[in-house]
This record gives sequence, C-alpha cells and structure tokens, in this order.
Amino acid sequence: MIIDRTTKNRLVIFLFFDKDGIADRYIFRMLEDLRQDARTILTVVNGYAETETRRKLEEHSDEVLYRPNVGFDLGGYRDGIFHLGFKTLGTYDEVILMNYTFFGPLKTFHTMFEEMAGHDVDFWGITKHHRIDDNPFKGRIPYDYFPEHLNSHFFALRKNFVRSWSWREFMINRKNPESYTDSITDYEAIFTKYFEDLGFVWEEYVHSDYLKEMNRAPFAYLAADLIRDSGCPIIKRRNFFGDYTVFLQNTAGENSVRAYEAMKETGYDTGLVWDNILRLQDPAEIRQVMHVARYPSVKATKHIFRAGEACAVVFGGKERVLALAGSYLESLEDDIPVFFEEGALTYAEKLSRAAELAAGFAHVLVLDPLGIPSFGDPKSSRASVLYGELESLIASRPFVGNVLDIFENENRIGLMVPPLPVYGNYFENLGDGYAGRFGEAVKLARELGVSFPISDKNPPAYSLGGGFWAKSETLKAAAEKLSGHGEADELLMKIVLPYLFQAEGCLTATLTGSRYAGTYATNLDYAMRENNKVVFERFGPDYFWSEIDKINKRD
Repeated sequence: MIIDRTTKNRLVIFLFFDKDGIADRYIFRMLEDLRQDARTILTVVNGYAETETRRKLEEHSDEVLYRPNVGFDLGGYRDGIFHLGFKTLGTYDEVILMNYTFFGPLKTFHTMFEEMAGHDVDFWGITKHHRIDDNPFKGRIPYDYFPEHLNSHFFALRKNFVRSWSWREFMINRKNPESYTDSITDYEAIFTKYFEDLGFVWEEYVHSDYLKEMNRAPFAYLAADLIRDSGCPIIKRRNFFGDYTVFLQNTAGENSVRAYEAMKETGYDTGLVWDNILRLQDPAEIRQVMHVARYPSVKATKHIFRAGEACAVVFGGKERVLALAGSYLESLEDDIPVFFEEGALTYAEKLSRAAELAAGFAHVLVLDPLGIPSFGDPKSSRASVLYGELESLIASRPFVGNVLDIFENENRIGLMVPPLPVYGNYFENLGDGYAGRFGEAVKLARELGVSFPISDKNPPAYSLGGGFWAKSETLKAAAEKLSGHGEADELLMKIVLPYLFQAEGCLTATLTGSRYAGTYATNLDYAMRENNKVVFERFGPDYFWSEIDKINKRD
C-alpha cells in the first residue's frame, strides 16, 4: 500500500521507560521532530514518571497513558492499542510503534517518512537483523534458524495492515513477555516472518544486505556504516554501554567509537547522549565501550597556553616533591601556576584545598607524589607507580598542552587519571582494582547520592597515588560532598571520586603520555598472554567469553 508523501495522518504510539522516572532531553527532541509528520502522539509510560517528566511528556504528546511496568514494550504497545481501539487505529494512514531505546533523529525523520510513503509495503521498519542459520534461540522460536526480521524499536504499519484480522488477532492473543528474552523470541524475532508468510509485504528503510556477510546485526555493530552510507537516522543507546565481552565476541570493540564519530558528523547534539548515558549507566561499561582512554603526544602540541586555563596543586612539601619530581615540574613553571602545599591533610582535605586554590582556573592538576600507598615489599614497585603517574600526568610541556586540548575538545571529560598499576605486588593486592573494598566503595557512593549502577564485574578507574587532571568546578562539587565523610579512608575516597564526577555529568578518562603508553600496553599484553598459556592448556582455546565461562565453572 502506497500512501500520500505529504500525509500527516499518522498515529505514533511511543513507549517510554526510565528506572528513575526521568525523561531526558533526547526524548523531547524526538517527539518534537515526530510532530511534523504525525497527527496524534500517544505516549505510553511503563512504570513511574516523576512530576516534571509527566508535565513535559503531556506537553509533547496528545495523550499520555500511564501503566505498570509489566510486559516490556509489547505490553505497552498492546495497552496503547486497546486504549484507543482498533477502529480508531484504522482511521490513520500509518501507525508507528516505537520506543525510547535509541537516539535520534540524527537529522530528521521527515525525509524517511516522505521516502517510505512511496513504497508499496504493508509494514516497514528502520533497520533489520539478518538471518542466522545457527539459531541462538533454538527451541524458543518455531524455526530451525533465527529469521531475518525488522528491529522492533520502530515499526510502521499501513492502514490495510492495521485493519487486517491477522494483525488484530496477533496483538490480542499475544502473551505479554515476562523477560527480555521472551520479548525477542515471542515478538521481535518472529513478527516479520509471521506476517510475511501470510502474504504481507515488508521492507527496511536502511538497507544493509551489503553488510550481512560481515555482521548479522549491523544496526548494533556496524552503525557507523549505516549512518554514513545509508543515512540511518538513529543510533541505539546500547552503542554507548554494555558488557564489553559481548562486543569482543562480535568485533574488535571499535564499533561504538566509530558510530559516535559518525553521529557527530550529522550535527546531532552529543550532549543529549551523555545526559542520558551518564545518569543511568555503569561507569566502567561506558569507559570500556567508548574507549575513554587518552594517550597524548609528549613531543609536540598545537596548544597555545592562556592565562587562567589551569593551575597545579602539589602536596607533600616543595623541597621533598622537587627531589622526586622536579624535572617534571620544571616543564610547567612558565605556563601554569604551581601551588605547593605542606602539612598533614586527609585526602578529603587535600581535595578541598585543591578546589579552593583552583578557583578562577578552568582546570587543575593535582599531584601527590608521597600519597602512593605501599602494600609491603618490594618497595621498588612504589617508585614505578610514581614514575607512571608522572609520565601520565605531567610528562612534558607539549603533553600538558595536549591534555588541555582534550578538555577543550571533549567537554564531557571532567576527570583524567593515570592507569592502575598491573605489576609487582600491586597486581596481587589491587586484584580487580577495588583491593577488596568494592562493597564499602558502593556504600559510600550511595551515601553521597550516586544512583547509577556500579558492578564488581567491571574494573574501576581512579588514581592510586591521588594525582589527576580535573575540571575545577566539578572538583569543587565533588570535594564538598566528600568533606562531610572525612571518616572514610583515603583509598575509598580515591575509588569514589570518579563516581562523583559522573554524577555531575562528566566522564572519567584514563590518561598517559605516548612515551609511557608503550610500557603500559606491553605489560597488559604480556600479562594476558601468560595467563592465556595456562588457560588454553587447561581448557583448550575458545572465544574469550567462553574461556571466562569455563574458568568460572571450574570445579
């Protein structure tokens, strides 16, 4: 069925869910764009919505339906459909079922609606999943293979399809899913083939057959290609977080960064992404998936130093510190004011003092050369940690200029910390990075108002020695929160500091200079290869995730 390219006679049933009941700005950007091509917008809210969210959703919708958070997306769509009634749905040229799980439109949906109106189809979607012969859900769906299907985050249904008894019976008799897997096997994965077998015609807006031999789920793992080559108007939220093991199962981990770069090329406001992702997602997942690690050159910079852009606050006393790090600090003296602080201070007091001295400066370098903890002999490891921190924070004048350029060019990075040591007795005592303090760190974070998930499955990023680069205003906010918890020990405060920056809307990046990066990469590669020798000998070679699973299940 072809429809008029200029029609606005569309109904959008928009499914919204947020664990905190907050609709971020990207939701309203989406609804505003839809308005130019839709006569009616019904927003269905699964679960709770706070007062301001309710007000804004009602402002951007013709009606808002609030329901319990059961049945996932399908349950919400069904309630929206039953609320309006099939007779009403049949008066629209097109009915759109879409949800909150993507950012967009990267430009506008209008071009897509205008183009697809001229296609003779019964239903269509934006992207599709390609067929997989080795069915990962064997026994859960009625096919020997995983069928090619439209992704259910966006379905467009033409009038003739909506009026058909086939679709009405499907929606009436379909059981609401009780799990995420149910929503795939009982709805998304079978919807397209079920109706294709009944003779209905479907199509995807973003054609991806040219990519299917490289990846069966290009909307997830080749999003950059779809955006650049095919004008895909959306990008899934899950491009910005998730279990990195799954990414490495399917890719080299490059897909999310490539997709983000492609998204920026469209002019989409990346602040809409970070407002949502930083509020809701695990810091380590974001850092891993988005490769939030920076390795600026120590040899050259284009940066022009300016008054007021940064200062350095150094703890430990000038004479003692210069004996340890004088050659590094000399590179700063002509461009950045350096304040030396003496006296016995708690870590919370050091942060407060650094924030106080940094008032009037955009960024601050905090150094604490004597603050590196020792876990016993051999003490030579402590000297190596200091070397690594100096190379990672103050390697050279060009390096410092490049660090300041990172702050300027990537305005969501608010904190940059050296990588944690993976050698000597630090390897043993830090373990997964939390040094056995995960539960205490989460408890402190919650007391300080941090609400996003923090998993012990994911390694933290913090400065073991206490040194870092930071946005001064964000450091001030974090220091004020920590000042009321002076009873917490120094290591806990160091672990929690990046969480406080994320709570203020800032990313934490691991940082080291190009000179030390070679040492760091070599150490990681050597440690992994030596571990692999033992694992492969015992369990046999396999996918990384399979090896981890075998280790976890060992007797």
